[in-house]
Amino acid sequence: MYRFRPAWSKFILPTIWVLLFAVCILAPNYPNLVATYYNQGFFKYWTIGLRWLFGSLPFALGELVYVIAIILLIINVIRYITSLKRLNQIWQKIGFILYKLAWLGIRLFVVFQFIWGFNYMQPDPTNAFNLKVQTPKNVQIAQTELNQLTNELIQELNQTRKELSKNNEIAPNFEQTLAKVQDAYGRISKAYPKLHVQNQSVKKAIFPNLGDYIGFLAFYQPITAEAIIRSDLPMMTQPYTIAHEMAHQLGYASETEANFIAFVVANEANDPMLRYSMLLQMFTYAQDAQLLLIAGTKGFDAWKVQIAENKAILSPAVLKDRAEIKAFFVARAGKQIQASNELYDQFLKWNQQAAGLDSYADVLKWVRAYRLKTDSSTSYSR
Repeated sequence: MYRFRPAWSKFILPTIWVLLFAVCILAPNYPNLVATYYNQGFFKYWTIGLRWLFGSLPFALGELVYVIAIILLIINVIRYITSLKRLNQIWQKIGFILYKLAWLGIRLFVVFQFIWGFNYMQPDPTNAFNLKVQTPKNVQIAQTELNQLTNELIQELNQTRKELSKNNEIAPNFEQTLAKVQDAYGRISKAYPKLHVQNQSVKKAIFPNLGDYIGFLAFYQPITAEAIIRSDLPMMTQPYTIAHEMAHQLGYASETEANFIAFVVANEANDPMLRYSMLLQMFTYAQDAQLLLIAGTKGFDAWKVQIAENKAILSPAVLKDRAEIKAFFVARAGKQIQASNELYDQFLKWNQQAAGLDSYADVLKWVRAYRLKTDSSTSYSR
């Protein structure tokens, strides 16, 4: 019997999907348009609505969405395979299966781009902060700059840690830490309105132990616009991690951008705990880059000497904090599924981040440029 299919489902809807797919393909060529009409237009108001809708829930809905989606995917794959009575039926329908998968892939790609992916295509925030980012002309200059930055961070770490101990300002729980970071965003948004997070939605992970296997400390959930954080993280890492994920909520998609925004928020905050958490992370990035460059130019002996020099300058309290953070990760090092790390690395490369996971440390160039511009004492909050 002839079955009538409305023009909407037969022609119009597929045409719309194809046109949207074309927009996704062309968008990287127009970063300024993406920033104006997507990041500060569609994405901004769409996520404000999502955070208003789901933000008041006492649990991380976005985490459950992923779990349910994975379960449904497994069930449907099993049901489809078992519906084929013989193996040769699969080969008979292979063309149709590939067609359906390709069409599904196109639609998922379009949806992903519109709810999150376009953010990778906008200009980086260096222009908005009027930064002059320069790449060192040679290895010697790069080494000098890294040594200087690392030493400055060590001195600031020692001073800030001393301040924390003196005033006993270490936040005892996740909720208080979150409140401090949210307050910091509220303060800085007066100088940088784009950093205003309306309808804030930061949640504890329901299944934090899954992070041991998948390899996450926190993540942004684009379907619900929630920032989801492992509350079992060492206390000293929580403030910066929260600030990083809140930057993602504003559409700073790349890890370099989110790291930089978290750095700026912490650097300009009046809260020493947030600043200390940021300095710990920046020092880790700076020392890693410093040691990598030394190992490549001067060898392993020079590498060991530099580590010893850095440890000798760091205060015992800072060394103790770093040891606790290291112990947290060492205890979980053997649990992570390697494929998850490789998949995320590939995901970053697909989304305009050629360095993959190494892009987390690219923030050092921007941090140095920002520090040279503000000279710390000239930043607006000081």
